[in-house]
Amino acid sequence: MDQPVLILGALREEIAEIRGKMLVEDQFKVGHGDVWSGTWENRSIALVRTGVGKKCANKVLEDVLHKIEPSLILSTGYAGGLSRDLNVGDLVVADRVLDDSAKSFSGEELFVAAPDRQWLDQVKGLSPPGRFSIHYGTLLTVSEIVANSSAKLQLGACHGALAVDMETSVLLTGAGEKNIPFLSIRAISDTADQSLADVSSLVGEDGAVSKLKAGWYVVTHPQTIPHFISLRQQSQKATRNLTDFIRTLLQAPDFNR
Repeated sequence: MDQPVLILGALREEIAEIRGKMLVEDQFKVGHGDVWSGTWENRSIALVRTGVGKKCANKVLEDVLHKIEPSLILSTGYAGGLSRDLNVGDLVVADRVLDDSAKSFSGEELFVAAPDRQWLDQVKGLSPPGRFSIHYGTLLTVSEIVANSSAKLQLGACHGALAVDMETSVLLTGAGEKNIPFLSIRAISDTADQSLADVSSLVGEDGAVSKLKAGWYVVTHPQTIPHFISLRQQSQKATRNLTDFIRTLLQAPDFNR
């Protein structure tokens, strides 16, 4: 079988539609991560849940690459908007990735890397579904959840970034060390003007959101219920658009050639 495309997502929800549509031939764990190997859209893929954050993502990718030799690493999932030009469900294809380890507004030189140019050109040549916009630009990877709207807008202005996530920079670094082509495609789940509840305490050491802690948080903070309902709807839209675009990518005649 051809070398698989390795599709990574931090949360189950981000990759749930792909998981439901693929033909799974094998399933196994790597540390705290989950791997489903099989086919989707007549392509060999390995779908991976890495867990949230750089540490989890880096370790899971390292372990997966001991078992699988992919033709491409595709980092997917949600991202927060840092520009008012982005709407919920829009996609960001990173042509540059910054890593701001802790000093978000320090102005210090950041780690800078670029995904594979040849694959980026292939993505730009696609004709995706027309119900959402695709933006090409800088993605900023951070170590902590950016919940406040003003902080998101300041990050975007400071670093010229379109969106923020918590895994891509280490995944790109890991791919580069193995000379494996890499792309990052993220879907906007919350806009730059939208502040979020601080749920960092709900994420465990395994990079997964604790359902028990989440349930208790809602019980003790009932005023957040409408917020979480809205965010869930936004996340579902983001997942749907992301899945449709990845399907378009896999179906492209020249893809993975």
